[in-house]
Amino acid sequence: MGLFLSMSGIIGKNKTEVENCLRKYAENNSGGLENAQLDHLDDNFCVISENQNNTTIFYPYGFLEWDDISIFISAELNCPVFSFHIHDGDLWMYLLYNNGLVVDQFNPIPDYWDDKLSTEEIDLQKGNAKLISELLPNVKIEDIDKYLVRWNLEDDEWKAYPDDEFENIDWQVVDFMKKVGLEYPIDDSDIPKGKVFRLWTKELKKSNSEQQIKGMDLPKKNKAWWKFWK
Repeated sequence: MGLFLSMSGIIGKNKTEVENCLRKYAENNSGGLENAQLDHLDDNFCVISENQNNTTIFYPYGFLEWDDISIFISAELNCPVFSFHIHDGDLWMYLLYNNGLVVDQFNPIPDYWDDKLSTEEIDLQKGNAKLISELLPNVKIEDIDKYLVRWNLEDDEWKAYPDDEFENIDWQVVDFMKKVGLEYPIDDSDIPKGKVFRLWTKELKKSNSEQQIKGMDLPKKNKAWWKFWK
């Protein structure tokens, strides 16, 4: 099984605002959000980090409500929210919400799930660098438009920009996040940044384990530790 990963990127809101909003969503859905020192293998492991008044939520493995939460936060806080997803190590994608409504989306392999999509359906997933630059004033079109291209799986891997860390693979999402002012909330030693929480809802049950994160010997990024999740 490849890598599955989901995050929300909240623009213009600090981690306290986002934490309160995420807790409200969880409690509205028969769950909760609490501070916890969790092993990364825990089913409820969640991280919230902030960078220049933008905030990232890293969701637990197996959590399926990242779009629902992104919509909720965008509507509650009246702000743009990216809903990021890496699917099975094959691609990264996003939906972008503003004030709770989807305004843009990107998938580099738009026919990944359905090879009979119409041209109109494919075009809906092209991503819109101009719209993003309008919603995020500090982001220039030319700094992100090279990410928003359809992948030709027959070509060799390539970097969208010379200073990127990753080629056109699933982890390219990290480079894109940097360009729009969002922090990937795991550092180069694979230790979570920001605050660690236990997140649960009606759909994702609460676990009972609690272990210290500090000092864990985790695999290095060239073999991302998320890939060791069951």
